[in-house]
Amino acid sequence: MSDAAPFTSRARLIGVLAIGQIVSWGSGFDMLAVLGPRIGQELAIANEVVFAGLTVMMTISALCGPYLGRTLVRHGAAPVLVAGSLLFTAGFVVLAFASGVIGYAIGWAVIGFAAACGLTTAAHAAVVERVGAESGRLLTLLMLFTGLSAAVFLPLTALVAEHFGWRGTLIAYACLQLFVLLPLYVFVLPGRPARKTAKSGEATAIAPSPVDTKRAFLLLAAMTTISAFTTFGLSPLLPLLLVQAGASQSLAVQLAAARSVLAITARGLDFLLGKHGNPFVTAMIGFCLLLLSLLLLLAFAPAMPAFIAFIVFFGFGAGVLTVSRAVLPLAVFSPEQYGLQAARISLPQNLAIAVAPVIFTLALDRGGVSAMLIIASVLIGISFLLLIVLWRAVRKQGS
Repeated sequence: MSDAAPFTSRARLIGVLAIGQIVSWGSGFDMLAVLGPRIGQELAIANEVVFAGLTVMMTISALCGPYLGRTLVRHGAAPVLVAGSLLFTAGFVVLAFASGVIGYAIGWAVIGFAAACGLTTAAHAAVVERVGAESGRLLTLLMLFTGLSAAVFLPLTALVAEHFGWRGTLIAYACLQLFVLLPLYVFVLPGRPARKTAKSGEATAIAPSPVDTKRAFLLLAAMTTISAFTTFGLSPLLPLLLVQAGASQSLAVQLAAARSVLAITARGLDFLLGKHGNPFVTAMIGFCLLLLSLLLLLAFAPAMPAFIAFIVFFGFGAGVLTVSRAVLPLAVFSPEQYGLQAARISLPQNLAIAVAPVIFTLALDRGGVSAMLIIASVLIGISFLLLIVLWRAVRKQGS
C-alpha cells in the first residue's frame, strides 16, 4: 500500500486490527483479573497458580518469537492473525472444560501460541506490510485503541460472568474469535501488496549488512527488554509500592487507576504529533519522565505532591515508551525487516515481562521501597544510555 492509497483502505486496516487487538488482549489477558478468583475457587487451585497462567502464556509467546518472525517474512501477517484467532478459540474451549490444574495449564499453553500469532507483533507487521516506512503514526493509533482493551473487557467480563459463569464467558469469547475476528481477518483485512524491489541508490534506515544489523538488533533488544522489564515489573505493584511509601490504601488504588488513563493519554499525544515526532526523541522523553517519577518518590515520599507527581510522570513515561517500543524497529530497520526483527525482539522482551513482577516483588519485600526505586532507576538509566548509543549508530550509518 503506497502513501497515495485511499483513506478508506487505511481506515479499514486500522479498524480490523483495532477490533482484533481489543478483543484478543481483553479476552486473552485482561479477563483473568475478573475470572481468576472464580476459576481458582471452582477448580480448587491457589490464586498464585491461577495467575501463573499469564506467565505460561507470555513465556510460550516469547519462545515462539524467532519462528514467528520467519513466518511473517515468508507468508505475511494475515495468515498468522488467522492462526491466532483459531488458536485463541481452541485455548478458550480447553479452559472452559478444564477440571483441574493440568487442563488449566494446557489451556494457557494453547493461548500462549495464540498470543504469539494474534497479539501485538503480527498486528503491527500487518500495518507495516501495507503502509511501509510511513507506518509510525498508524502504529501509534493502533496502540491507542489497544490500550482500551481493559476498559472494555473488564466490565464486559464481569457482566457476562454474572449471567453465564466463567465457563460460559470463555465459550462466548471463543465464539467471538471464531465468528467475528476470523471473518474480519479473512474477508475484510486489506490484502498484502506485492513487494517492490528497491531502486538503485535508495537508502534504508540502516544498512542491511550482517554486522550492522546484528549490532543494531542487540542494542535495540537490550534497550527495549530492560525498559519493558522495568515498566511491566512496576505497574502491577503500584498500589503496594505507594502504600509502603506512606499512601493510604484508597489513595494508592485511585492513583494506580489513574496511571492507565495517563498512559493512554500519552499515546494520544504522540499520535497528534504525527510526522513531526522523532521516535528516538520520544523514547528519550519517556525515559526522562520515568526516571524523574522514581527520583521524586524516592526523595519526597510520603508527601502527597510526591505521590501525585510520581503517578503523572510514570503514567506518561510508560505510555510514551510503549509506543516507542513498537515504532523504534521501523526507525532502525527497513519495512521488509520489521516483522522479523520485531518478532525476534519479542523473545527476550516477553520473557522479561513474564518474570518482572516476581523480581520486583522480591526487591520490594526484601529491600523495601528505596531499594526497589533505586534498582528501577538504574535500569532506566542503562536503557537511556543504550538508546543514545543506538541513535548514534543509526545516524552514523545513514550519513
